[in-house]
Amino acid sequence: MKITHNVLTDLEIKNVQSILMQDRWGFGYISTDPTKPIWNFDKEVGKPVAELLASKLSGYSLSDWHINGQTFLLDGSPHKDSYVECDTAAVYFPFNWDKSWGGALHIEEDLFFPQKNSLVIFDANIMHYAEAPIVPVLRISVGLKLKTIK
Repeated sequence: MKITHNVLTDLEIKNVQSILMQDRWGFGYISTDPTKPIWNFDKEVGKPVAELLASKLSGYSLSDWHINGQTFLLDGSPHKDSYVECDTAAVYFPFNWDKSWGGALHIEEDLFFPQKNSLVIFDANIMHYAEAPIVPVLRISVGLKLKTIK
C-alpha cells in the first residue's frame, strides 16, 4: 500500500470539488452485496476527475472508475477490484475529513482515514471496503481501477 499526499494543485482540487458538488448523485449503486446500496456520482460527469487523477500516476493506465458516497451507517461491501484490465486500485479523497466521523477505508487489516487531497494505492486483489461515517455527512471517494503499464 502506498499513500500519496498533495496529489492535486489547489486549483485542481477546487475544480474537482466543484464537479462533485453538482446535483449528479444517485442512490442505489451496488458493489458486491445487493443489501448494501451506496451513493454514486454520474459516471460521465465524473470522468474528467478520474482522468485528472490518473494523469498524476505514472506507470498506470485507467481502466475504470467510480465516485462513491457513504452516508450515516451505510458501509460499503467488502470486495476486490481485480480483473483482467485492473491489477491496481487507488482511492482518492477530495474533501476535508475529521477522523472522529468514522469513514475509514479498510484494506485488509489496515485502516486509512480520509485526508483531503490524498490517494491510497494498493493491489486490486486485496479485500477492501469503505466504512460508513458515524455522523450525518457524505463521505466521498474516487475509486480508480488501474492497469500497470509494462
